[in-house]
Amino acid sequence: MNKKVIATLVLSSVVASAFAMNAGAAPDKQVMKNEKGAVHNVVGNLGKVSGATAEEKAFAALEKVKGDFGFAKADGNFKVKKSHKDENGTNHTKLDQVINGITVFGQQMIVHEANGTVEGVTGDFKALKANAAKAKLNEKKAIDAALASANVASDAEFAEAPVAELVYLPQGDAAVLTYKVSFSAMGEEAVRADVFVDATNGSILNTINKIEHAAAVGSGVGVLGDTKSPLNTNNVSGTYYLEDLTKPMTGIIRTRDMKNGTSRISPMTDTDNVWNTTYQRAGVDAHYYAGQVFDWYKSNVNRNSIDGNGMSIESLVHYSRNYNNAFWNGTYMVYGDGDGTTFRAFSGALDVIAHELTHGVTEHTSGLVYQDQSGALNESWSDALGATIDGNDWLMGEDLCIPGGGYTAFRSMQDPTLYGDPAHMNQYVNTTDDNGGVHTNSGIPNKAFYNVATAIGSRTVAAKIWYTASRDYMTSTTNFSGARAATLQAAAALYGSGSANYNAVANGWSAVGVY
Repeated sequence: MNKKVIATLVLSSVVASAFAMNAGAAPDKQVMKNEKGAVHNVVGNLGKVSGATAEEKAFAALEKVKGDFGFAKADGNFKVKKSHKDENGTNHTKLDQVINGITVFGQQMIVHEANGTVEGVTGDFKALKANAAKAKLNEKKAIDAALASANVASDAEFAEAPVAELVYLPQGDAAVLTYKVSFSAMGEEAVRADVFVDATNGSILNTINKIEHAAAVGSGVGVLGDTKSPLNTNNVSGTYYLEDLTKPMTGIIRTRDMKNGTSRISPMTDTDNVWNTTYQRAGVDAHYYAGQVFDWYKSNVNRNSIDGNGMSIESLVHYSRNYNNAFWNGTYMVYGDGDGTTFRAFSGALDVIAHELTHGVTEHTSGLVYQDQSGALNESWSDALGATIDGNDWLMGEDLCIPGGGYTAFRSMQDPTLYGDPAHMNQYVNTTDDNGGVHTNSGIPNKAFYNVATAIGSRTVAAKIWYTASRDYMTSTTNFSGARAATLQAAAALYGSGSANYNAVANGWSAVGVY
């Protein structure tokens, strides 16, 4: 298997930004467009709006930019999804585009407003013509069609039961009424996917595979033979479990055992709270590193777990046999043991665990669609946080590679070309493989993050900018150009638009050909 295929399994067009001034606009108003001429940001002091809530102000703000984005009015074209107030008091209100009251997949706007002043609007609006107003197919038939298309066995164990939601799927200038069927199934081939089933005829229009690769105190030995202490566990009637109850979260951090199967889950236990058997090593690392990832997010960006609301972090080790992979399936972090020749147990690398859990964070912030440029950003954001939380080098997954097995790492953020990935937009790979090259083209934003972090002199500061961008300034279909704009907005919010950090972000993206 070649290196690119391995890297894809493991961790799960030059862009230009045009600026134009509108007649009669505020003096500092900037309309930002991508290489195809589509507006993705309107920024500046856009004026005052009134309203009793952030949501009401958001609708008023959209009226100020409707001519820029190309919609006639906000009412009837959008509905509020959620609103968040950041540390500076700015409200970031996300709205979904709707047709006939039904969400248009991937089409969102974010209004940035503070004390009634509109600071900018981020988004993606398309004037689409709906093919139908009502479904002809029922939910059960849509789910059956989706599962059949994904080859899910009839007796599969579901981590997330199939759910069908009516959405419009953009297809050129049309909005096709579909059921978005979402599910996560365990098995020899784990699958977590969104399958879009045409609600009028049952055909499959698109599939997005969302498997993203790659209060007692004890001690344990990890995959690399190193001691992990303290190891937070739970004592129940003299038996110790890999359950961490010490974190300030509503849930817990828990690690369990799949015993080289693919569906049955068993607790990991010990009698003396010294976890030092060879079999326990994978569980020790999964548990210890999950706690470190939680601690980084809580300490540095005040995020309480993956969803921001204290959800449990569940890890499963010893998945299947000789399984060269790790993945986040929306509920669990799942780790294979590796084949023992090429790769070690996949819980043995902090950067891999931070990478995979950050996929969960992204799912709850920007929700970047795991396809094409937004998917490459999804991968890159996980690499950026993985490299930051690990902090030792700019390689991903090097601790998993067994000497002599043919691989030294999966990716390099410092020099993506070492592992066959592009480091500049003039090397961008247009492909339909791997959801549009999400692992390959992530090399470009990866290099941008490396540029920014090294220019600033702090991975943590750069990661705070990246996290804030995903939380407040990126939609689910943000592309590379939009990511540059989002990280600049985040840098301005955190450090000021005239700061050295802001300039480092601008220069970091320019160096990889993203403007």
